[in-house]
Amino acid sequence: MASAIPTIVATFISAADYSATPYRLVYISAADTVTRATAPSTPAQRPIGILTDEVGAASGDAVSVQMGGIAKLEAGGTIVVGSSIATDGSGQGVSTTTAADFCVGIALEAAASGGIFSVAILPHTYTA
Repeated sequence: MASAIPTIVATFISAADYSATPYRLVYISAADTVTRATAPSTPAQRPIGILTDEVGAASGDAVSVQMGGIAKLEAGGTIVVGSSIATDGSGQGVSTTTAADFCVGIALEAAASGGIFSVAILPHTYTA
């Protein structure tokens, strides 16, 4: 069962309507603005955190982004416990061993695609 222990949560402005898709990875796309991460090895899309379940209803709304601690993340594929986690093309977390991928943390539990799992958020600068 996925759980969250937030230690760092920041408020940003949403670049789009993400109300139906919480628990996805985001990056800073403009001043105080976050956009869903879609490219695991693109430096400009290095994820800074995960949208919480308190996602705003429309583009331009304030959203909470968890940047530290243990977070809930939606799986974009089969997740293996202990694997490094990066983004897929829709901001979901995927297991990776690709050296160029920017990782957000380590999977604390297994999950199937579309499931919610716990991830220990680690510094956002390491690669697999």
